[in-house]
Amino acid sequence: MDYHLTLAGLRTTLCVPHDITIADRLRPFLCGPHSETDCRITLQSCSVLPIPAAEGVWHGMEYYDTAEGKTRVFHCPAPGAPAFAVTQWDAEGNVEIGVLPAYLSYFTGSSGIFNRIGMETLLLRHQGLLLHASLIKYKDRALVFSGPSGVGKSTQADLWRTHLGAAILNGDRAALRRTGEGWTAYGCPYAGTSGIYCNDSAPLHAIVVLRQGRRNDLRPLSAAEAFRYLYPELAVHHWDAAFVTAATDLCADLVTRVPVYLLECLPDRDAALLVQKGLAL
Repeated sequence: MDYHLTLAGLRTTLCVPHDITIADRLRPFLCGPHSETDCRITLQSCSVLPIPAAEGVWHGMEYYDTAEGKTRVFHCPAPGAPAFAVTQWDAEGNVEIGVLPAYLSYFTGSSGIFNRIGMETLLLRHQGLLLHASLIKYKDRALVFSGPSGVGKSTQADLWRTHLGAAILNGDRAALRRTGEGWTAYGCPYAGTSGIYCNDSAPLHAIVVLRQGRRNDLRPLSAAEAFRYLYPELAVHHWDAAFVTAATDLCADLVTRVPVYLLECLPDRDAALLVQKGLAL
């Protein structure tokens, strides 16, 4: 059974041996069959799983290693216990999930599959990053509000929707990908508690880092400053050295190509108007 999706502009095909339940958050990303596929995700039953390499690393109940040019994640019921499934990524960004037959019931829904892949891994394999941020589309350009939880990302996005007519593409996560045309921002199926999952995209015009303040003030950040603010808001596997290196390189490219601003603000209309004027939107 094949399911076809468009995820952050990636033509993705999910191949499974049985019908699965598609989570509500993924439904906006379903589409018809692709003429070409950027990423193939294959789930299959396996009577025997590969043997983990000794030089891997544990993170929670998952064991990460590399073998034969593939990054592998062994999924275990407890730290140190034998694996019941293994996810393997190849150099082209395709993924295979092998599952022992007794555990196939763990994968009867799309969430069980995608939780064991990770949107951040899918993106990174295709020149992309998953940023903790609210994403809006205004005049066919994307604007991202990033910062720690509780700083006011959703509030600023709502101000732009209310006072300037912007569309909110995602309330909590922005998928950012480097393409031949530059950096593009995409709505994605992960949005925290905001419940806003929109399958839309736009060229990334700017990133605004938020801090609460006593008045509204906007200033551009240097690439070094921008990196220090943005990197902590990325979904990064800090236990995976190759992942960290790739994410660091991509983030460095992002902050040199896309303007990043610091907005110290109040939760009011003037904050939105200040950014609109400062970014010439």
